[in-house]
Amino acid sequence: MGHDRYDVIIVGAGPAGSSAAKICADHNLSVALIEKGRFPGSKNMFGDTIYRAATEEIIPGFWEEAPIERKVIRETLYFMEADSFVEMGFTSFKFAKPPYNTFTVIRSRFDRWLAGLTEKAGAHLMNSTLVEDILFEKDGPGSKKVGGVILEDGTRIYSDIVILAEGAMADLAQEIGLRKKISTDILSVYVKELIALPREIIEDRFNLEKDEGMNIGMVGFPTAGAIGKAGIWLNKDTISLIVGGHLNHLIKNGLNPYQLLCRLKEHPAVKRLIDGGETVQYMGKIIPKGGYDRIPELYDNGIMIVGDAGMLVSGRHGTDAAMLSGKYAAETAIQAKAKGDFSKKTLSAYQTKINYSFFLNNLKINRKSSDYYKKYPDADFLISKTLNKLVYEFFTEGNLTQEEKFKMMLEKVKSIQPIFKSLKDFYHAVLNWRIY
Repeated sequence: MGHDRYDVIIVGAGPAGSSAAKICADHNLSVALIEKGRFPGSKNMFGDTIYRAATEEIIPGFWEEAPIERKVIRETLYFMEADSFVEMGFTSFKFAKPPYNTFTVIRSRFDRWLAGLTEKAGAHLMNSTLVEDILFEKDGPGSKKVGGVILEDGTRIYSDIVILAEGAMADLAQEIGLRKKISTDILSVYVKELIALPREIIEDRFNLEKDEGMNIGMVGFPTAGAIGKAGIWLNKDTISLIVGGHLNHLIKNGLNPYQLLCRLKEHPAVKRLIDGGETVQYMGKIIPKGGYDRIPELYDNGIMIVGDAGMLVSGRHGTDAAMLSGKYAAETAIQAKAKGDFSKKTLSAYQTKINYSFFLNNLKINRKSSDYYKKYPDADFLISKTLNKLVYEFFTEGNLTQEEKFKMMLEKVKSIQPIFKSLKDFYHAVLNWRIY
């Protein structure tokens, strides 16, 4: 084990944990980064996108050495029906040049690379190591603080601060009472199929030049009325196809994420995009989607919670929120070490940093978006159905006058639901894709 005491112990070597570990190690704190997988990224997946602005705060110019797949120049959203889709999107060729915007990556490679940087900075990475429990120590009369961790084999490792980056389930955070017991209504589950295709075919099929990438988000048809999404992310020589949704809605509707994936692959639009590809891997991930009101206590005496464990996910912003929360926790740990004070009062600086973050403020501003989807869980499905009906009639040629055609289109929309409700659905669909 080396030694059994560190300045900081970090549980979990995902983007949040490794970001915290690197910054702490860069500032000469002794760090133990504990990962239960065989290597960082071996057991997780995400939407395959990382964001330049947030990642650069931790690793300036990271794209020069990181295992980047493609530079994203196009963002597209499909509102899907069973045999059609309405497409909205934007392409900027500026995004293919520095300072860039977003990148696609494969997490097993990116996480491993990021954790490797922590080792170069001096952190002790411990793979295939499970933390069983949290250690407490007395901290004055009637008070206690977190003082380390207990491993599965009974080994005790001590520290001044523990940072929990353990992911969505957050067993340790629950055990010590910082987070309430998990429930299905605040979790989303996604499955991913990695499909191999030659690089040249990907670029030709999606109209891209070398190293350019795009993301396609999909709502409506993919989750058959449950709250959820699907998507395609392009890598160098693979396509990531992902689908999933809120766990409670999947259970209620009897939907199996893998079955949804198989169903999605048969949609005419998706089938053509992945044609000729070979499946190389399946993965799954649980994402906390509790929203602003379900964020737990993020700190206490000697401990902070970062990333998914703290439910710090705002719509598409999960990876960058995780990395920034790791950065804020590391900065707080460095300050606490300088003061020699690891109390809850000192660590409250972490909460202050989180409070000023863009992702927390997005969650706060858009609290009503989650409420809307709880009340109307089929909103995405209905707006997709309405848009497809409307656009189909618009482009169908016949012997109608413009006035007759407009009236007929209006009746089609009314037959699905009231027009005002469709407008509200569309508004929240846009918010849901970006924020909630």
